[in-house]
Amino acid sequence: MKKVIGIILALVMVLGIAALTACDKKEETSNAGANASSSGQASNNGLPWNPDNIRDQKFILAHGMAPENVVSRCYHEFCEIVRDLSDGKMDIEEKIGGTLVIDTETFDALLDGVVDFIHSMGSYVSETVKDLSPLTIAGYYGGDNWLDFAYGTKDLVGEIYGDYGVKYLGALYQGTSVIACSRRQITQPSDVSGLAFRASGRWVSKTIEAWGGAASNITLPNLADAFSKNTVEGVVTGWTIIGGWGIYEVAKYLTTTDITEGFAALLMNGDRWASLNADEQALLTYAGERFMDRNYEITIGACQDYLEQVKSEGLNEIFDLPAADNQVFIEIAYSLYPEMEATGELGAKGLQLIGMLKQYNGIS
Repeated sequence: MKKVIGIILALVMVLGIAALTACDKKEETSNAGANASSSGQASNNGLPWNPDNIRDQKFILAHGMAPENVVSRCYHEFCEIVRDLSDGKMDIEEKIGGTLVIDTETFDALLDGVVDFIHSMGSYVSETVKDLSPLTIAGYYGGDNWLDFAYGTKDLVGEIYGDYGVKYLGALYQGTSVIACSRRQITQPSDVSGLAFRASGRWVSKTIEAWGGAASNITLPNLADAFSKNTVEGVVTGWTIIGGWGIYEVAKYLTTTDITEGFAALLMNGDRWASLNADEQALLTYAGERFMDRNYEITIGACQDYLEQVKSEGLNEIFDLPAADNQVFIEIAYSLYPEMEATGELGAKGLQLIGMLKQYNGIS
């Protein structure tokens, strides 16, 4: 009898220890889950936000590009990325083609809170965001690894926009520049001499003048007509404009370069950004990086398609600028930086940006 009682007591002790261990394990698991939630780590997707903390909300994204334009396709991709990552909770309505604001007005609309996200050309806002000016010369980047450049400058560019209460989510790749001309083939800067070139913004205009041309400020919708009327004879722009806006039809001579087309950014209203919780901000930060990767892929493919289309129609003489001659154009453009610095308009961040750009382009 005593032996049976002893066995029963032993079993009770073992089961009790097992129960206590199980409770401890359960508490550890519960605490781990709570810690993951508080740090924004979602256990079911491995991404740096907790899906349970994403709220239902709507946003507006606006720009002036037509729906069929490659730029529109890239920003639509961003909207889809956000929608997918948030399981449809964060919905972005697209107001494009100038239906709400045109591109020269988007930055003011963002600052006023009329829209939440915009496509912003650097040359349109550099008179306000002075430290962004180094990115607005024609030739600010001429390397062969744009994504490395975009990610490498992201923090500094983000700080520059941040000084104006704007959240920078990522850069838009617009392909490399094409020099289109109706008068002659452009193979070196001296070929630009005496010609009227379309330009946007002060430092793009000064780049054209440094190459020997005369800058003319003409809006994109009027550019093809300006060529037809001989108001302008040339432009430095990307395939998305050369092909998408039919410039190749009115400018016979095309020179392909390795110079990256004008800097553009995906921006968000700062107050709207501040209204988001940490998980929602983490989601949009991640979406901005996905946007940079995807828009690079989309634009590379589209530019190749435009090039093949132009070649197939046989209207143009196309010259591929050799690497050494690309560098000549860039170095002349970079000769503007001392003038930019001498204006006294740049702050410490703008001066730091010039230093970074020189490193990326191998210019001392």
